[in-house]
Amino acid sequence: MRLLVVLTYYPFPPRTGSTIFAYNSLKQLSKDHEIDLVCFRPEKVLFDPAEFVKRLVLIVHKKPRGVVLWVRHLLYMMAGVPPSVSAFVSNAMRNKVKELIESYKYDAILLFDISAIQFCPSSWYGKLIVHIEDPLSIKVYRLLGLPVVSSLEWTKLFMVSKVARIYEKRVFPLLAKVLLLSESDKQELYDQGFYGNLGFVPYGIDQKDTKEIVTYELREKAIVFSGNMFHLPNVDGALFFLRDIFPLILRQYPSAVLWIVGDAPDARIYAAASKYGKQVLITGRVDNLSDYIKRAMVSICPVRLKIGVQTKILEALSWGTPVVTTSAGKSGIEGLSGYHFWIEDDPQQFANRVVELLQGIGWPKLSEGGRWLAGKKFSWEGSKLHLEQYLEDVISRN
Repeated sequence: MRLLVVLTYYPFPPRTGSTIFAYNSLKQLSKDHEIDLVCFRPEKVLFDPAEFVKRLVLIVHKKPRGVVLWVRHLLYMMAGVPPSVSAFVSNAMRNKVKELIESYKYDAILLFDISAIQFCPSSWYGKLIVHIEDPLSIKVYRLLGLPVVSSLEWTKLFMVSKVARIYEKRVFPLLAKVLLLSESDKQELYDQGFYGNLGFVPYGIDQKDTKEIVTYELREKAIVFSGNMFHLPNVDGALFFLRDIFPLILRQYPSAVLWIVGDAPDARIYAAASKYGKQVLITGRVDNLSDYIKRAMVSICPVRLKIGVQTKILEALSWGTPVVTTSAGKSGIEGLSGYHFWIEDDPQQFANRVVELLQGIGWPKLSEGGRWLAGKKFSWEGSKLHLEQYLEDVISRN
């Protein structure tokens, strides 16, 4: 089959969860199918994707800034279009997509975020598949319940959640398929009234060579929490751990060290960590999160927002690093507590599990079980097969 893929970002090299998913999905699909990619040109140096993209078309796009941007967001929100969509309005992109559709015979159009729907002619909605990392309306609504959200942020998020729901209800039913990352997200969106065209494609993770796995004896006695540390769920999770859980760990295991690894840490994280001195390392952005994850004794996911799939858990599992997570954090990952990871919501129980793993209690079992789960349930080849099934279904109906 021949696919047209439209993105609002340049996925080479992949860095965030969404770009990693798009990159690996395209790489896998290109093994058996032709892919034309049209996306916005990045401001920085380009990395060559030629190995698996048949045709690459780059569109220059400059987002408005300051007052102009806010006015645009306001006007579009009044029309029921969320800021995440209006930020990418581009006649050049819309015209180029139309030109490509008229020039080449595509079997389907594939998108990886809702912002790109606006560039596709409505006459092609029956061949349009969009995979969304998180349902915007659900994600933003849940953010309202986080204690780290200020009054001003709450007001903005509340407005965005309402507009996002309006937009999704208007647009999603018209598309051939709307794909999510998990069955639970699919069910929640279904409950909002989007019937008949929902599905899910699981996230994938690169499988690690057994020779690369670091044994318990060679690991550092460190706890790692990874992710973008400006992201509100991660900010809340870091503060929750630092204030409610880490002190309980130190009472039992005084030499414990915490690594907070990720881009642009919120100032509140620095403030909460300051009292621990050198026992908390905040790295900021690093070239490779795995350098820390594979050396740590325990990986934690103390987030309290249920949405999508926490890729930090999958990455840790693939490195054989045992995970302690909240029930919200493990959303979308069908594993068993005590076999694949530990699930604990109570601060004391969470602390106890971390201490046990630092001491080596149950460490080999959880390390092996986690690696099995990541390899069995979250392979890129498996994601490709799911995605191909939906593509073939859409093509057969057209």
